Order: sequence, then structure tokens, then C-alpha cells
Amino acid sequence: MKSEKKHLHIVSVLTEFIATLRNVILPAGLGFIAGLRHFSDYLGYILLIPLVLAVFDFLKWLRLTYEITDEHFHLQSGVLVRNDRYIRINRIQSVQIRTNILLRLFGLVQLKLDTADPASRGDITLSVLTKKEAGRIQRAIGHGKEQLPAEDSLEAVPAEQPAAPIKRFVLSGKDLWMAALTSSNIGIIGVLLALFSQVDDVIPDSFWGSSVDYFSHLPITLLVFLVAALVLLLWLISLFVTMLRWGGFRLTVTGGQWFIHKGILQTKDETYKTNRVQAIRIRQQLLQQLFGYCTVYAELSGSVDGENRDEGSVLVYPFVCIKQLPDFLEEIIPRFAGQMDVRRIPLRGILYGTARPLLFLTVAAGILTWFFSWGKWLWLILPPIAGWIYSCYYSRGCRLRNNRFVLTGRFLSKSTVITLTRHLQTFSRKRSPLQRQIGLGNFRVMIRSSAPRAYRVNQMASEDTESLMNRLRNHSVND
Repeated sequence: MKSEKKHLHIVSVLTEFIATLRNVILPAGLGFIAGLRHFSDYLGYILLIPLVLAVFDFLKWLRLTYEITDEHFHLQSGVLVRNDRYIRINRIQSVQIRTNILLRLFGLVQLKLDTADPASRGDITLSVLTKKEAGRIQRAIGHGKEQLPAEDSLEAVPAEQPAAPIKRFVLSGKDLWMAALTSSNIGIIGVLLALFSQVDDVIPDSFWGSSVDYFSHLPITLLVFLVAALVLLLWLISLFVTMLRWGGFRLTVTGGQWFIHKGILQTKDETYKTNRVQAIRIRQQLLQQLFGYCTVYAELSGSVDGENRDEGSVLVYPFVCIKQLPDFLEEIIPRFAGQMDVRRIPLRGILYGTARPLLFLTVAAGILTWFFSWGKWLWLILPPIAGWIYSCYYSRGCRLRNNRFVLTGRFLSKSTVITLTRHLQTFSRKRSPLQRQIGLGNFRVMIRSSAPRAYRVNQMASEDTESLMNRLRNHSVND
């Protein structure tokens, strides 16, 4: 069977043109603003640039075609240099269907195919398609989805067909609020700082000078209040963004696949085969630890969305009660389900790990106290820092039970990684001379995933690292 060659929807010319303007014109916009006095001299050239870009984007659309055969997905593209790509259908590991506000106006979607190749080298993105055409491609490559009954709870509901059981988990409005409240952060500060660095070239220096002079005369209490208000505002913005990203979240498990739907303004429909899952990662932010909730991620082999904001991991479900986690894993991927307890590192390991950074901070505080009068205030923050480092090491540990390996650790957020011995790519231990004297060692494993990902537990007892090495070697031989 061979389908006819098809083009993307003609609206792709418009979307490509807008994307080109955003990526090429806007970054240079500040330079144009800085030279407005010469604007009339370059007006003709400036008006010519969008025309050239529009013609080039039209040629890109005209030259891009795709077709599906019995075994391959064939993509042809390129204006000046012709590219022919053949992707085996059985190598396509996941399908993602997205839409945004602009595409919604035309009833269109974007289709992305992820293959088993590492990183993003095997990805195929069809930027603009009709929903009908995207569904046809999805069914043709074996990632089609049946119509499912509606459900608005976290309870799994089996379908009536025994041959293809369907389990569905929907994030309710209450859970969405709780997930946003406990998971949002002020990472948007980085975006604002990036914008600030660009705007700084446009706003005159006199403005900054007068602003600094004004704030320098404000009372310290008012300055503290303004900083706190700014942090609160950024947190509220992050809360709003998180709700837009996770709104309408729905996880459907059927036929060895995950179907994930999420997003309000920009929606995403993602399909992943569960046999690609190499590890499950449980993350608990500070507020989630306080209320007993967590977020579930998966580490997958092969290509994973390069635009993913979760460090290349796949967000499986954003808000799960930690007490319900074993049952939840049993429902969505049974081979990773089981006990979550670990063998913690010994007390001497906790004390040794705490003493190392604390010694450096003590020396730094002493030097600053000697040279600066304000250095004495640094000694007040050393006890809470020591307590925090101690708690981080206290949370570390691991356990190998049968072929299931569990590791835990914490810095700002607590992470628990669950994997199987057959998914471990390498495992090693390392000991410094001082660690040998006190019977400690560091243990490190690396799993097969879309990007090299290593996990380590430092300051373990030497006998525990030796036992893990021997048991994992035996598992490797048996596997």
C-alpha cells in the first residue's frame, strides 16, 4: 500500500512566515529602534525583507511532500538542497499532536513523530495539518486512538472490551489548583531578566540613574515590601502559566500505550509506548512534600521532544497523592510498581557529606568577617544551611530488590527514581582515600534514555556499594 504524495496545509506558509519574523526580525528590532534617525534611508530594504521571506516560505511549502508506504514514512523537503528521509514505521515510538491559538482559528494541528533515534535527530514535524489528516497519519502508523468515555476523576475506569482494557485518569479542577499551587515556581524571572538585558539598550541611562537615586532614598522596610510584592507577583504569574500548561490534563492507558492530553491555550496530544519507559521519576517540590503529593515523570529511550521543559523527561501525571502512588503505578505501568523504601546512607556518611561544604562556608565566612564589617552577619545563616545539607543527605539512599532498583535524593525537591536492572547502561563506584579510611563510597548508575542520564548516591557504606556491584554484575550476566 502506498499513499499519494501530500503537501502540508497552505496555512503553513503563514505560520512559517510568522515564525521567521519572530526568530529573525524581532531580535534585530532593537537595533532598528536604536537607528531610527536613519529609518528613511533603509525603508525600501526593510520592506523588501518580508517579501523575500514570504516567497521563500512558499517555496518551502511547495517542495515539502510526504507519503506513507507499507513500511516507511517518506518525507521530501528542501528548496536549494533536496532532502529525502525514509523512516521505518516500526521505528516511530511516539506521536504528538499540538495546536495553538493561531492554528485553532483555522481548525488545524501540528503533528510530530518521535523515533527510536537518540536526541532529536529522528524527529519529523509536520507543522500544519487538518485534524482529519493528522488522525489518518496516526492510524496509518499504528498509533490511533479509540473514542473513550468521559470521566472526571482520578479513578481508573476499565472499558467494557476485555481484549483492550482502557484506564483513564483526569486531573480535576481542584487537583489542577493544588498542582499549580504546589508546583509553580518563579522561573519566569529568567525570562524577565533576558528581556531586561535587551531593553537596557533602548532605555536611556538617565532613566536608570534617576530610578536608582529614587530607590536609594526609600526606607528599608518599604524596599523589603516591594521586593516581597515582586516575588509574589512573579509567583502568581508562574501559577497562571502552570494552570495553562496543565489544564485539561488527561492520561489514558490502553494497549501498551499512554495517551496524554494537556494544555488550554496550546493543547498537546502525545502518544508513548510503555515498552520504551526506562525509569519512573517521582519528584516532590517543597510544598508537595509538606502536603504529601508528587509529580510523576518517565524517562524514555529514543527521541523525546526537544522542546520539553522537564529536562527531556515525559510528564506522566502532575499531581498524585504519595499514598496512592503504588496503586497508580500498578495501573499505568505494573513492572515498575512495588515498595518505595530504600536503605539510607549511614550516619557517618551524612556527617561527612555535611562537613565538606560546611567547612568551605565556614572558611569563607571567616575571611569575609576579617575584611568586611558586614561579614559577621554570615555566621547567622550557617546553622540553617548546615541543617538543610544534613536533611538532604539524610534523604539519600537506594535499594535493589529482585530486578527493581530504587534511588532517592533531595536538594530543593525530593526525587525518587525507579528502574529495572536490564535498563541500566553502566554502574560504578568511586572512593577517595579519606572515604576508604571511614568506610564510605559513591555509587553511580546510568540508564538508557533519550539523553545520557546518571543517578548517584554519595557517602554510602563501603559494604553496601560492594554488595550492589556484585548483585548488579550477576543480574547483567543473567539478563
